[in-house]
Amino acid sequence: MSDLKDRVKAATTTEEDEQQPQPSAVLDIAARDDHLKWLQSHGTYFTDALPRHVDKAHFTAVALSVLPNLKNCTNQSIMTSLLACARFGLEPDGRQAAIIPYKQTATFQPMYQGYIELMYRHPAVDTVHFGWVRAKDEWDYEPTAPSPRDFRHRPRVDLTDDERGPVILAYAFAWIGGHRSQVIILNRQQATEIRDKYSKGYAKAVREGKNDSPWQTSFDAMWAKSCVRRLVKVVPTSTELTELINSDDDADDAASSAPAVIRGTVVARDDQDGEQPARATEWPATAQPGSASRESEGSEAGEQL
Repeated sequence: MSDLKDRVKAATTTEEDEQQPQPSAVLDIAARDDHLKWLQSHGTYFTDALPRHVDKAHFTAVALSVLPNLKNCTNQSIMTSLLACARFGLEPDGRQAAIIPYKQTATFQPMYQGYIELMYRHPAVDTVHFGWVRAKDEWDYEPTAPSPRDFRHRPRVDLTDDERGPVILAYAFAWIGGHRSQVIILNRQQATEIRDKYSKGYAKAVREGKNDSPWQTSFDAMWAKSCVRRLVKVVPTSTELTELINSDDDADDAASSAPAVIRGTVVARDDQDGEQPARATEWPATAQPGSASRESEGSEAGEQL
């Protein structure tokens, strides 16, 4: 079998291919070592802030994986963003939270799963559900009907997402002590109105003729988080959830003007001008409607109200 594979490989390899230098992993390994060294020397600032239920080694590994995405970001802004993630016990994995570069500023961006994660920490909250309604799905909303008969959604599981049609609604609800909360429903037009009225980062991008704000690059993600943020108003709240909303708004402020300090985060003075880790260029990936999540909830998120 191995001889056959070798013959096939030889037959499909051109002379030009053979002359091309093969990519080396040396540079990647060196960059990873630099990142790891930087985290090891500065990591106590954020690992000491982690809640008890979050594994420090796993959080550090996730942080290490996102450092290459923060091209040209300052040491202080990276530490501030990591500290914000740690305060809330949210991994910067692009699902619970993300650290997004805006020029030289690394910015903490909680995702909708991050809000849901904090809701689950309240002892009265049984489950939280977020979903998308697509054009060909069966659904009905009758706000005057008693819960839970006021809202019904039956996705067309026999069809692909494309066959089900475009997303027309985002919705979210929670079960609290055996009772279902109000259903939060947000259509595309309402999401657009939230963007236009509240997002300073989007307004700044429009003024400058740019297309780099989260509302422009990940509209569905922002739409989803707008919906879940409204759910916060009808579930048992906590100081932690309130602080997450404040930090979310601070991130929008940071994207629209000079770097903002995320409330409740403090970076030691001697760390602000410290050595920078090596950089790369990619942004964290953001899942779109139809992707898997906790309870198969549907998308990725991010949004400032």
